[in-house]
Amino acid sequence: MTKRMAWTFTVSCLLFVFELVGGLLSGSLALLSDAGHVLADALSLGLSWFALVIARRPPSAKASFGYHRVGILVALLNGTTLVVMSALIIREAIARFTASVPIHTTELLAIAGAGLVANLVMAALLHRGHEHSLNIKSAWLHVLGDSLASVGVIGAGLVIRFTGFRAADPIASVLIAGLILVSGWRVLRRAGSVLLELPPQDLDLDEIARRIRSVPGVVGIHDLHVWEITPRIRALAAHVQVEDQQLQATQPLLERLRAELCGFGIEHTTLQFECGDCGNGGTFCNRLEPSHHGYPDH
Repeated sequence: MTKRMAWTFTVSCLLFVFELVGGLLSGSLALLSDAGHVLADALSLGLSWFALVIARRPPSAKASFGYHRVGILVALLNGTTLVVMSALIIREAIARFTASVPIHTTELLAIAGAGLVANLVMAALLHRGHEHSLNIKSAWLHVLGDSLASVGVIGAGLVIRFTGFRAADPIASVLIAGLILVSGWRVLRRAGSVLLELPPQDLDLDEIARRIRSVPGVVGIHDLHVWEITPRIRALAAHVQVEDQQLQATQPLLERLRAELCGFGIEHTTLQFECGDCGNGGTFCNRLEPSHHGYPDH
């Protein structure tokens, strides 16, 4: 995937220069806004490429989970650039509604067509890994949004060429900005969920607790936490109450519980067996406030 990202980054940089020159020559804001989006793509892809390289570093004493969260930080930055870029395009489009700017549709259509082909190539390169990595997905959304933007630019160019309706150019720009804004917001929301260590949206924690309680040998469960290190790596920690017994006798129960949790896509588990409870009494710990020593009470 790293090589695919490198090729995509190279194509994106070349496309930015191509569309920037074309936008200046044709006078099209839609094409210039598309060039600005491609620049954001290039930055996004460069950061995503860097994050893929860093994430390969093994866990260490300084980073016990490794460096997978670097990709989440990059996704957060990518989402922010998408939102900012959409705001800038909308501001310029509003100004264009009242200004009369000549647009050369021949240059516009030729460059936008070439841009569409390049964006489709980049989207195909990134498609395979976007479902398992928020970092790659944010970059893929950048490229996919730019592909749709190229379609909008071509549509605006055709309208202007055959009807002379110049407002089609800023209208297309606003539509492009809307697509960029939606994509950016989705990436920001997903990255924020991971950084806040919220449970994955497709998991029901009450169902997980019920499944654990249903395993023979489990008396109860409390202090249950489920979060994502990345969208591909899910973790769980919990206190599991069992009958008083020797530690070695709990090994079969531990393996059964891990098998049950794998069914939820949770492979990184920390289960603490105990024959009492920590005094909380609830499934989810509600005593995370620091004690007078500055540490949680349990």
